Amino acid sequence: MIQPNKIAILALTQIGAELARKLQALLTQQVQVVLPDKLATKNEIGYAHGQFKVSLAQAFTDNEAIICIMATGIVVRSLAPMIQDKMCDPAVLVLDERGRHVISLLSGHVGGANALATQVGRVLQADPVITTATDTEGVQALDVLAKQLNAWYPEFKTNTKWINGRLAAGKPVALWIDTPFKSLFLNTKGFTIVDSLTVADPRIPIIAVTDRLLTEKREQLIPVIPRLDVLGIGCRKNVTNDMMLSAFSEFCQQEQLAWHAIGQLASVEKKAHESAIHELAATLHVPVHFYSAAQLQASSRRYPQSAFVQKTVGIGNVACSAADYASGSPVVTPRFARHEVTLALGRIQKIEMSE
Repeated sequence: MIQPNKIAILALTQIGAELARKLQALLTQQVQVVLPDKLATKNEIGYAHGQFKVSLAQAFTDNEAIICIMATGIVVRSLAPMIQDKMCDPAVLVLDERGRHVISLLSGHVGGANALATQVGRVLQADPVITTATDTEGVQALDVLAKQLNAWYPEFKTNTKWINGRLAAGKPVALWIDTPFKSLFLNTKGFTIVDSLTVADPRIPIIAVTDRLLTEKREQLIPVIPRLDVLGIGCRKNVTNDMMLSAFSEFCQQEQLAWHAIGQLASVEKKAHESAIHELAATLHVPVHFYSAAQLQASSRRYPQSAFVQKTVGIGNVACSAADYASGSPVVTPRFARHEVTLALGRIQKIEMSE
């Protein structure tokens, strides 16, 4: 189940405080309890009389989810000025003080409120109240499918509304899954699985789960690009940003790889000072991880060795071993070397499944 990991639980009364503590003990995530001063213990956040809205606003900003044990009306009125967009708002749940019902109030899909409501309902033996159309109709939502894959797709709001509306209404939506991702056993309920990108009726939209560049021309085609690829990088000392970007661009072209598929960069610690690697990470908006030669030693032995690289950084190759180690699987492309840069691609093979 994909769900928020940093959670604040807020309550107003003694009964609510007891339920908050019980829920804190039952959840596996990082949970902070926020209560009025007169109810808070030393391990809880307390707030002075009349400061509830201030504490709620702070919790809303600092956490991936907030669980409010109080009347729904209080939560709605208090949060109204803070709500911005489903892409950035945290998940919000509301529970009654007896823990009988848990309402997924805000950010059901993107923020993970629906998944969290299901989890809370299970541990408290409460009734999850989920009102998003795809969930009530028992079909998989496009944005939830994409979240499982940490995926990108174009025109997020427009396409999410369009595709989820069709799925909830029982209208056909074709789904093509590229070979590398078929083993992930995705929840595809409601979609019509197809074996190719050619669908007989051009009016039926088709979702393509792939990390490669698509050359097919079709109006109703939406690529969903999993960000599960790890780019391993090695380079000569002080390579320029232009050299790094040129190598990356040519690598993507050679492998027919969509650049959105890169979820992280990886290299050896001795390359942590190379500004071109950090510049590429910033350009792609992804993290970069540097590993010690000792960490990469075992992975390195699976690939061709270079005596020069061994002498310079302590392992016989960098790009392949870093991609292998960071992804947890052997590389899926040959080693690529141009512009004094070496690149190789690893692909994460396991994802967290949703219920």
